[in-house]
Amino acid sequence: MSHDSIKSIFSAAISIVLVIFGQFSKADNITSSTPVLSIEKVERLALENEPGISSQDWQVRSLSENAIAESQLPDPKIQLGLINVPTDTYDFDQENMTQIKLGVSQQFPAGNTLDVKQKKIEKQALSIHERKEQRKLTILKTVRLTYLEIYYLEQAKLTILENKKLFSQLTDIVKSLYSVGKNNQQDLIRSQLEISRLDDRIVRIDKKIKAQRYSLARWIGIENSQLRLANKLPEWENTELKESIYEDEETLVKQLLKHPIIKEMDYKMEETRQDISLVKESYKPGWGLNISYSYREDSPDGIERSDFITVGTSIDLPVFSAKRQDKKLLSKEYKYQSLKDERVELLRNLMSTLQQEYSNRNQIIKRNQLYQTLLLPQAKQQAEAALLAYQSDRGDFADVMRAHIDNLNALLDNMRITIDLLKTKSNILYLTSSFSNEG
Repeated sequence: MSHDSIKSIFSAAISIVLVIFGQFSKADNITSSTPVLSIEKVERLALENEPGISSQDWQVRSLSENAIAESQLPDPKIQLGLINVPTDTYDFDQENMTQIKLGVSQQFPAGNTLDVKQKKIEKQALSIHERKEQRKLTILKTVRLTYLEIYYLEQAKLTILENKKLFSQLTDIVKSLYSVGKNNQQDLIRSQLEISRLDDRIVRIDKKIKAQRYSLARWIGIENSQLRLANKLPEWENTELKESIYEDEETLVKQLLKHPIIKEMDYKMEETRQDISLVKESYKPGWGLNISYSYREDSPDGIERSDFITVGTSIDLPVFSAKRQDKKLLSKEYKYQSLKDERVELLRNLMSTLQQEYSNRNQIIKRNQLYQTLLLPQAKQQAEAALLAYQSDRGDFADVMRAHIDNLNALLDNMRITIDLLKTKSNILYLTSSFSNEG
């Protein structure tokens, strides 16, 4: 084979490089007749008919109904009895005090106990409602991160497959050169080894894709989880804040106070405050009202006997409160202080996590800019230069393969940066209680 022929072969190889490595940016133009699984569809499916959310809805309804029930007075009691019946004759008209008594009694809880009980249960319902909102946020974050990871893995697989085509072309060229004695066996072995390594990477990626799709199936079903992913990634531009914002605690606290975790804790504290009010109401006396009517028969000689009406009341005397109400009050007050400290700890943890996410986001943006402006162009140029040097007998084949592997890794790293940026935005959405994609 002449030198001109070799030059032609490597010129063709350079063209292959330019074409194949340009395919990565076009990978999302793949069309298919199968249904598309967008991230918005994943979010909707994950929240629809989710048993955990449905269960908490029923709990809220249950407590709402119970709040009404607990605010009602206890049922009145009816008394019916026979009084002073003579046991010798059992006649109702024999003795003056023999009576048929019908009475009604009603108990009234101490102070505003009923109103306080209703408010306490309402706070419980609101607390569970916020727990449900927290579950929604957690589910959304989970499916978003899973979806993004599947997207990265599948794009990485496409990129590796395209590069495998290039490496196969280079291997064919090396075989041709080796067959005419223009190359050594080591170059051929090296090219075949790199193809085997790419095959291994594809196998490992396939394993990860299956694992992630089965994880997604837990939320959207196995059939939906196997659909082709949409080409377009979400933007979530509502997370774009200036670098200095994540250091502004006042701004972040305003965001975090809206988070269901904090709101749930607020309602728990309100519930405990109602417990404190209940104990305070127990210091007040409860009381009851009794009204009865007693009927008497006329005497045997026909003399009319008057019937009786009895009205009475009973009052609780909370005089032994030192080891009952006092201790209960202290117990509830201690619990309230505990919840206050727990709320502060939760807020600090959320604050720290949100600041870290904002910081990570800004650092990833800087890395992305570095890859776009320097690393990707440099890796591509290095791969082309290595081919040209090898073509001109000024380089060896190991440098060619190393340069192309570096270029492949740079492409994969760039895609990983893109996905990591979106994952960070997803975490910010979770922390700032944002459900919708406003990008």
